[in-house]
Amino acid sequence: MNKSIEWQPTPELNEDLVKMQLSLVQPAKTKQGHFGPYAGLDDIDRAVRSAIKAAEVPLTYNQSTSTELTANGKITHQVITNIIHSSGETLHIDGVTYEQGSTPAQTLANLTYAKRGSLSAAFGVVADDDDDGQAITALKQEQINQENMRKAIIAKLKKKLKEVPKEKLPQIFATSNMTEKHNNSDLDKLTAAQASVLAGAAIFAINDAGIK
Repeated sequence: MNKSIEWQPTPELNEDLVKMQLSLVQPAKTKQGHFGPYAGLDDIDRAVRSAIKAAEVPLTYNQSTSTELTANGKITHQVITNIIHSSGETLHIDGVTYEQGSTPAQTLANLTYAKRGSLSAAFGVVADDDDDGQAITALKQEQINQENMRKAIIAKLKKKLKEVPKEKLPQIFATSNMTEKHNNSDLDKLTAAQASVLAGAAIFAINDAGIK
């Protein structure tokens, strides 16, 4: 995992972090991925907070997200796990950088993997049976799944548009601020949500026209 660790003089935090890690019981791997079982974000959080309680140390943590617009116009995010000690000392662990997904589901999946990675690195949790590369692979697999779903919706949209009476096409495309002059190349660029809206409008028009 690509991570950077911001080190500051944190003697009290370090001492209690060691005590906490000695009390840490590695979480059960309750989730199943294509690469094997792994610990979900909730499993990791539970293990960390249980260890803090068992060690009776004044530690807590929260996670924040930084956002950046790259030179090629893509939006990227990075999760930071902030370990906080009652003394006021803090330690910040940066997670892997990830791109914003093309759908809400994909964005949420990317965010969850990033949170898992940063939290595991911050407290020494072993969340997977293998190395960090597998977590990245899992994230990539989710992206592939979401892209395949998007293409399937667009394929269905194109099929339904051929069944729609021509006089109803302007009304259908207007639901996505488009016109009937947009071609297949334009349709291929739609997000899953946009394609779903158009497909729904096309199906409604077909039913309204009494076409079976």
